Amino acid sequence: MKLRGKGLNIQALTESACYLIFGILLFRLTVTGAYLSYVTPRMKPYLYGLSAVMVLWAGMGASRVFRPKYKARLFHCLVLGIPILVLAVPPAPPAGSAAIKNYSSSSIPGSSFESAGNGYGSSSEQETAGYNYYEDETEAEQPDYSAGYDGNAEDGQQAQTQQPELLKGAGLNGIDKDAKTITIADDDYYAWMTELGAHADQYQGYTVTMKGFVFLDLENRQENEFALVRLSMWCCSADMAPMGLMAYDLKGLGFKENDWVTVTGKLSVKDGYPTIEAETMVAAEKPQQEYVYPYY
Repeated sequence: MKLRGKGLNIQALTESACYLIFGILLFRLTVTGAYLSYVTPRMKPYLYGLSAVMVLWAGMGASRVFRPKYKARLFHCLVLGIPILVLAVPPAPPAGSAAIKNYSSSSIPGSSFESAGNGYGSSSEQETAGYNYYEDETEAEQPDYSAGYDGNAEDGQQAQTQQPELLKGAGLNGIDKDAKTITIADDDYYAWMTELGAHADQYQGYTVTMKGFVFLDLENRQENEFALVRLSMWCCSADMAPMGLMAYDLKGLGFKENDWVTVTGKLSVKDGYPTIEAETMVAAEKPQQEYVYPYY
């Protein structure tokens, strides 16, 4: 009786091909930076490692290709076949507004969302998202900046000094205290959103320039009101959430939803929320990497 597939192990060949193709596609996705649409930058070394493992498995499977097998079982190869198709022909990313609706529109800061707390979601949401400005410190380690603190005072007594300037944009780029302006670059977006969320009152009256996309599907949206946001990715695309500020176009909103714009305007605090009163809005190019990665 002649064995079917004699001299060639179809199962081993198919498995090796799947491992190799998947490894190559994953490596290409990582090298080109396209992986950032799926996971955060801190996953990069793991993706390289997984690519290497796939190639190693392909090599191990290749050693069995010329060991005949009476019956080939190929159905399990679909486990890699499906992700191979996804990596080979990645789906178009959803529009920003659609992504917000799918994930967490209630986390957009603004008076339209009563549950938004201080403008970045409820207290539990803030801790989950990392908005607790002193999340790594205990209360005892947090100096009272409301009255100032003199580290040299005896017995830990507080000295009635002026509020330290270090809170106003310390370590942050783009701030000009003399001109009272803040220019938020792409790389500084998360840092400034966190700072403005924690100390909005200290920047009252500053002229802020920032880029984001227009989101209009807001509860009880007032005329010319919109959210200027970007999507933040904490781990992977499944946990993206909007991050940004509410804004008002004083000249009348001339852009539609999902348009990327650069807004310049005065920062004000309304009902505890940092808000931009837009003086100019101009069309902007979508950033090469449109997502914000808080832990990168």
